[in-house]
Amino acid sequence: MKNLLVVLMVVFVSFQLSAQELLTQHENRFYADLVSKAAALNGSWGLLGGMRAGYNIDKNISVGAAAHGLIPNKLGGSYINQDNRDELHLGYGGAEVSYNYDLSDKFYLTGNMMIGAGRIDYEKMDGNDYFFVMEPGASVNYRITDYFGLGYSLNYRLASGVKYADFSNASFSGWSTELTFNFGF
Repeated sequence: MKNLLVVLMVVFVSFQLSAQELLTQHENRFYADLVSKAAALNGSWGLLGGMRAGYNIDKNISVGAAAHGLIPNKLGGSYINQDNRDELHLGYGGAEVSYNYDLSDKFYLTGNMMIGAGRIDYEKMDGNDYFFVMEPGASVNYRITDYFGLGYSLNYRLASGVKYADFSNASFSGWSTELTFNFGF
C-alpha cells in the first residue's frame, strides 16, 4: 500500500509538472487528490491513505469518487492495530460532491459529502462485513500553482449496518482530519 501511494504520488507530480509547462491558459476540469487521514476508530485512532478523483462541473461544484483504506501497521499505543492482536482491515469509499467557495485567488473553502459503503474484516478471523458510510466535511485549501495545492479538512464519518465481531455502528463513526494533495488537470 505504501509503495503504491509513493508511485501514484510520483506519477501525479510528474504529470503536474509537465502539464504546468504545456498548458498555461487551461481551466482545470478534472482533479485527483491524494489523501492522508487520521481517524477515530473503535475508541482508538487509525491512519488511512486514499484518493479522490472527479470532474469540476464549474468553478464551484465538483462530483467524483473517493476511496480510503486503513494503513495496517501495528504502531502500538492507542493505534487500532496493536501488537498481539488480530489485524483489522478497513476500507470505504463512494460518490462525492463538493462545493468550493473562493476566499482569494489562493485560498478557498470546500464543503463536501461522500456517500458510499465500507468493508471490515480481521486477518485471522473468518468473515467480513459491509456497511453504509456517509462522510460530510469541510476544508480550507491553498493553491500553490494552477495545477497543485494543499488542503486540510475536518470530517465526520457516520457508519450504519456494522455487525461484525464486537463492532457496532459507533465503532466506525467518528471524527477524522485529513491532509490532501490536490492535483488539477
